[in-house]
Amino acid sequence: MTLEIRPYREEETDAFYRVPSIVFGNYAATLPARTEASLVPPEWSLCAFEDGELATTYAAYPFTIRLNGAPARAAGVTFVGTLPWFRRRGHLRKITEADFRRRYEERAEPIAILTASISGIYHRYGYAVTAFRDRYSIDPRWINFAPSLPKPEGAWREISADDPRVIKDIYRKFADDRNGYIHRAQVMWAAGALGLTPGFGPDMGKGMLAVYEEGGEPQGYVTYSAKYFDSFWDGAGEGQRILVRDIAWLTPSAYRAIWQHLKSFDLAARVQMFAPVDDPAPDVLLDPRELHAQRFDWILGRIIDLERALPLRPYGATGRIVFEVRDAMCPWNDGRWSLEAGPEGAAIARTKESPQLTLDISTLALLMFGTIAPSRAVRIGRAEASPGAPLDLWDAMWRTKHAPYCPDGF
Repeated sequence: MTLEIRPYREEETDAFYRVPSIVFGNYAATLPARTEASLVPPEWSLCAFEDGELATTYAAYPFTIRLNGAPARAAGVTFVGTLPWFRRRGHLRKITEADFRRRYEERAEPIAILTASISGIYHRYGYAVTAFRDRYSIDPRWINFAPSLPKPEGAWREISADDPRVIKDIYRKFADDRNGYIHRAQVMWAAGALGLTPGFGPDMGKGMLAVYEEGGEPQGYVTYSAKYFDSFWDGAGEGQRILVRDIAWLTPSAYRAIWQHLKSFDLAARVQMFAPVDDPAPDVLLDPRELHAQRFDWILGRIIDLERALPLRPYGATGRIVFEVRDAMCPWNDGRWSLEAGPEGAAIARTKESPQLTLDISTLALLMFGTIAPSRAVRIGRAEASPGAPLDLWDAMWRTKHAPYCPDGF
């Protein structure tokens, strides 16, 4: 057997898309209908060819994400799949090692993120589940708020998906201090929030866009679809569903106004959406159990180059920490480091000092994204701390303003 790791070529385009189509069980549905949103240029790919046949596909979008309110370059890994008859031969590991080394040597994206059909696959490569998401499914009759909350005084207007500038502006303001949100390209807007790309993702029907304004100023939006389902869809019986694609709000009253707008669909049996784990709904609804919230793992993150990655994010308090990282796949991360950080910036350097904290590279990703605090990492056995380590200070350093989340799939 001869194995070659390289990008696919233009003449191999059909072979490239055939692999994930078979792997994810939608060969007949998706292979003929590739859209602009799903296209991956050859230079963004890295594939394994066994004896000249394309066996494993892999690609990464060049994203910019918000990392605790600061921009950070991240590789959005996607189109990962191996044809069944080529599995269990280590092709994906070889591709991942080659991709990480290239990004390190070329000083490309220092972070990788992905969504996984089976997250356990990627823990072997130093990833961790850095963001979860909750799924809500609520009968709109149960959308009622605590009486102490102020009532929205603004108004709604529908806008056209052909001119979505107002919601893009709201999204940019909303995402500015967030954690994990992607700087959306036009194709991402079309495929996701705007619902303009047919055949990309689940069939949610035609999208509708509504903007909430107070005093003539846009303060929030919701994009959604109203669709009828038969009882087999989720066991909730036949009826109309309001499928929320995307929401953003700039004030608490705008958030409440979004829910009141969704409540107005009298024929709907369910309003369904995904939300971050720190979403306000459970804290402001009168009957939060009626959300029927279910939590799922969502975004996996991996630090490719910690020396460049850690200074990218703002830190919540000023302090210093000496830590030792274990990273077998990216040996340039392995070893002892000193991090001095605070709200104004961070500096990191190698050191020979004794470590105060010892952890795996996957646990470091959890700290960087603010998924868990250092004290929790120690308590649950994902890190080891020296006696007398200032865990309270480290918790304050690594704290993020918002829980990590990404409203987009890729």
